[in-house]
Amino acid sequence: MKRLVICGSPRAAGRSRALAEAVGETYARAGGAVNHVNLSDVRIAPCTGCERCAVSERTPGIDDLYCIIADDMMTVRELMNASDELTVVCPVYFSGAPSQFKAFLDRLQPYYYSSKWRAAKKRPAHLFVVGEGGDPHGFAPLVGEVRSALSVAGFRLDAVHDWVGRVEADGSLAGSDRLREQPEALLAEGSAPASDYLFIEPDGIRPAGAFSACKASHTQAAACVSVRPLDDAAAQEADCG
Repeated sequence: MKRLVICGSPRAAGRSRALAEAVGETYARAGGAVNHVNLSDVRIAPCTGCERCAVSERTPGIDDLYCIIADDMMTVRELMNASDELTVVCPVYFSGAPSQFKAFLDRLQPYYYSSKWRAAKKRPAHLFVVGEGGDPHGFAPLVGEVRSALSVAGFRLDAVHDWVGRVEADGSLAGSDRLREQPEALLAEGSAPASDYLFIEPDGIRPAGAFSACKASHTQAAACVSVRPLDDAAAQEADCG
């Protein structure tokens, strides 16, 4: 098993980096090769929308994933292509991706135009979401961006791991004592199927099951169940934690 862990944080040493290293160590204990890519350490320019990659597959002598921008994305793509499983650890910025991580996602565009990769069997992927906590708008847009972009690159987002508010500024993880005794538990903490992240509930953020549980236990369940205008969404989320 070859695994790749990508840390999408622009910070060289922060919450996401600490969690990414802990996840990588857990994978290593299970056996197999583990590679790491920290976006803070590589140079990936934003996509310019030139669409040169749209004709790469039809151009003799050109790799079907060719991109006119010469930077570290080529190395990252090679690691992705050689991996059996991909894990992304990323902070949430205003419900979505930080600009450096979004640039990485956009640079996956050559896969979209490759018939080889479109036909390839999808490999499993995991998303660990990190944040200080307190934003009532959650991270549903981040999940959608990752699911969409990784799907063209030959990956299937299977699970989302909610670590928002569970990694301290110094990198210490919630439940550190227990995780030292049971390190594999780290992979199950806050985990929910990616399919649970739907945009059909009033909050459109947390797994459907979690929000349903909130509605069932809330003393004013009717306030959570009723459909409200979009402007009231944030207040509703705050009511339901």
